[in-house]
Amino acid sequence: MPKRIVNLSAGCAALPIEVLERAAKEMNSPLGKDISITEMGYRTKDFHTIMDKAEEDFRTLMGVPDNYDVHFFNGGATLQFAAIPLNLLGKEGKKATYLMNGHWSEKAHKEAMKYSDTHTITQSCVDPSGLYFDLPKGSEWNIPQDSTYVHYTTADTRQGFEFQDFEYDAVPENVILTCDASANLGSKPVDISKYGVIYAAAHKNFSTSGVCYTVIRKDLITENVHPHAPTMANWSVFQNAPNKIWNVPVIFSVWLGQLVCEHMLERGGLPYYEDLAIRRSNLLYDCIDNSDGFFRCFVNDSRFRSRMQVVFTIRTGEGKDAELVEKFIAEAEALGWLDTRSHPLGTTSDAIRITMYNPQPIEVVEYIRDFMHNFRKANM
Repeated sequence: MPKRIVNLSAGCAALPIEVLERAAKEMNSPLGKDISITEMGYRTKDFHTIMDKAEEDFRTLMGVPDNYDVHFFNGGATLQFAAIPLNLLGKEGKKATYLMNGHWSEKAHKEAMKYSDTHTITQSCVDPSGLYFDLPKGSEWNIPQDSTYVHYTTADTRQGFEFQDFEYDAVPENVILTCDASANLGSKPVDISKYGVIYAAAHKNFSTSGVCYTVIRKDLITENVHPHAPTMANWSVFQNAPNKIWNVPVIFSVWLGQLVCEHMLERGGLPYYEDLAIRRSNLLYDCIDNSDGFFRCFVNDSRFRSRMQVVFTIRTGEGKDAELVEKFIAEAEALGWLDTRSHPLGTTSDAIRITMYNPQPIEVVEYIRDFMHNFRKANM
């Protein structure tokens, strides 16, 4: 049994114990000086040193090209749901397309629709059921060629959907590709040059809450923004501010993220974490797929099965099966597991969700697999 609480939360997620112990040790003197990171002035050279190192390590880890800027914007991904249309569509008369694949693409689209009085906001691949367990082939996405940008979500935490091989060829030439990669950025190599904007809330794979890691191609940061764009959503204001700091950043989260990126690089970077994500998720998928129907996933196409969240139910998820779902969740909670309950997904019962972001030790997932095996034996 794991020594620590089993944190299966979709956020704030588990962090490496080695980083947490280092942070506890160094918090009051991160640069060897008698000042805590939580007291550090955000316009001081000391914090600029920390923030520069945070960006350097993140760039190295992710292979960010020189023609992209990295920002640690306040807030999670939701602020960028608004910032993307405000910055890329400008004043009026442009078009944006949202590739729909789950709960978070719906939220991003809803935010963009606030500007539909001056711009055209379209959708591709809408699932009338709202469940998004599958997606058509890229040839059927039908993204309008006159779109300024297309937006998608790499991995949706609700139903366990993740693009394993995004079909870049389905995006028309000269259409800017933008992406919410909150759930899986850092879990595998990604070609940043394919994107105009790619961003991720820090509290899943990189740090704790408060920061959104945002990578923006430099030519897309202009002063041609929506006239009513709030300053906090105006990329140009931050880009042109001294040290790219216009207002108070979330200093602790930036520092903790630097420690995590350094830790990830020491362990081999993205290839190491991709291999870990595959091995970790396969432990649970193999258990589910070989349970003779006792456990059942909602997303079954390997092209879209998430390595970050394995989401499942018990048999039909209805009637007595729904009671078993509740029993599973209750027993897990009694063991101290955090956040195993997910959203209803076409059944009367909630779903079961096991979250495995980058820092989740494989030993924890082995323990969960064994629990699932024993639960099945006891309740067949």
